[in-house]
Amino acid sequence: MLAALPSALLLASLLTAQPAVAGSGRFAQLPEKSPSRSRSVIDDTGRTVTLAGGARRVLALSPALVEMVFELNAGDRLVGVVAHSDWPEAARGLPRVGDALTLGPEAILARRPDLVLAWEGGNLAPAIDRVAELGIAVYRSRVGRLEDIGSTLERLGRLLDVPAEGPASAFRARLAGLQAPQEARPAAAPRPPRVFYQVWDEPVMTINGRHVISDVIERCGGVNVFAEALPAAPTVSVEAVLAAAPDLIITSAPAGAGERADPFAKWRSFRAIPAVARDQLLLVDADRMSRPTPRMLEVAEQICAAIRAVP
Repeated sequence: MLAALPSALLLASLLTAQPAVAGSGRFAQLPEKSPSRSRSVIDDTGRTVTLAGGARRVLALSPALVEMVFELNAGDRLVGVVAHSDWPEAARGLPRVGDALTLGPEAILARRPDLVLAWEGGNLAPAIDRVAELGIAVYRSRVGRLEDIGSTLERLGRLLDVPAEGPASAFRARLAGLQAPQEARPAAAPRPPRVFYQVWDEPVMTINGRHVISDVIERCGGVNVFAEALPAAPTVSVEAVLAAAPDLIITSAPAGAGERADPFAKWRSFRAIPAVARDQLLLVDADRMSRPTPRMLEVAEQICAAIRAVP
């Protein structure tokens, strides 16, 4: 399943951490800027990120961003990653700086990065902001639609000064191969299938229409039954799921999880749910589903197939 981190768990220590002073001796000297031509991109928050030259020391603060750097054949630039950065295999041996709950500016600066790749909404904003205030280039990533993955590859390629056209084009070609909604359903189908994506089972959590997973559902011809919910990852009641009457229920689990509790156990007794009555229950790989990288298309293809199979 996808891990949801409630805002109440954000570390209070980051709100009170004092910024480092250049030359104070608290941290190793920061790397000098490359003398080569400068390059700029606009990140997903609208901020302009500028480097004097291609980044040589990169800190990636989400497993998805680690994958993106390797996708660009620039894994040798990574000087640090966060917990759970486990793909590709080479990422497992990279230095860890913490995770989404224990990340601090000291750990970031200790790796002497000239570029920090941050997951907007996942990493702790105060720590990232403090690093940016010290003059370190920070690229904030927020992928809301599948198309954003291709543009992210291109922008990271520019910051790293590595070719990105090949990986971005390959991704877009595969994305175009997903069946369009009008092609994904039989002509006689009365309406698009209604889909419930279960992020967590206790409490029941899902995703709204602004999430990239919802974009996958819609691209495959389905309807996210909680698309209109206000939080990005809302908690919903069993009664709300029953009222939504989904035709397909999807959830995820880590690959190789082995013996585990049935992720659909909560719903199997509710035969009034069309998805349960027809056994339209789909379990997908959590890493591929939760990380907006080219590998997400592998799960998207499964979801498209499951939606096409709904009567």
